[in-house]
Amino acid sequence: MAEPVIDVAALVKEFPNGTRALDGVDLRVGSGETVVLLGANGSGKSTLQKCLTKLVPPTEGSVNVLGTEVSTAPKKEVQQLRTEVGVVFQKINLVRELSVLTNVIHGSLGRVRSSRNWFSTTARSEQRDEAMEALERVGLSHVAGRRAEQLSGGQQQRVAIARTLMQRPRMILADEPVAALDPRAGRQVMDLLWQVAEEERLTLLCTLHQLELAREYGHRVVALREGRVDMDTYMSQIADEQLEGLYTHEDEDHGPALPPHAAAPERVLEGAAR
Repeated sequence: MAEPVIDVAALVKEFPNGTRALDGVDLRVGSGETVVLLGANGSGKSTLQKCLTKLVPPTEGSVNVLGTEVSTAPKKEVQQLRTEVGVVFQKINLVRELSVLTNVIHGSLGRVRSSRNWFSTTARSEQRDEAMEALERVGLSHVAGRRAEQLSGGQQQRVAIARTLMQRPRMILADEPVAALDPRAGRQVMDLLWQVAEEERLTLLCTLHQLELAREYGHRVVALREGRVDMDTYMSQIADEQLEGLYTHEDEDHGPALPPHAAAPERVLEGAAR
């Protein structure tokens, strides 16, 4: 594995109501690696991603991301880390009433602290040019002047990716980025995410619910069950029934575990060819 940019050890997250969303999670992700995160609803996927940038503070354990010890870092360091981590959400968080170009320019606010960048009409020419390049990259430069709410869901998600590019991140966290899209638009977004990660040599941790997309795009897969890592291996070594087993009703209600050969992530990873 390349030098880890995500290094999580014994991570626990317990909410005030007593729910233990994460229960001793260990995870290492190397620089430039693309990882698909799988698991049933309530398995802890989104909570794990949010712990990586302290949107949800860990209860116990160590969370080191891009060299920052998130669990103990002061607020200023965490804020700086967030400027280096692009996030693509299931809910597309664009400002619907503003233009596509303005939304993309907003991606630069973390590194170019100027009120001029709140609107494309007042932004400096270099920010506008960079934002147009990002839109060109996602195939949407022709809609730069439209309001975000006038675009389809798939187009809006591609604008969100352009905004992330404007951020110049070192890593992307994608949380169910295509869950609300139709299959064709979803594949366009997935193609784009993987293309950006490869071209920019970015680390990508992508939570998915659709098994066919996980099988198609995933190289390494990490599966959570009831807040614990259940699998950590390469997609080529996982049978379809093992993936389907992650989402059965019995699993969500403390059903049977996966077959023993799927539950030894460290041994599998150490022996796998890169």
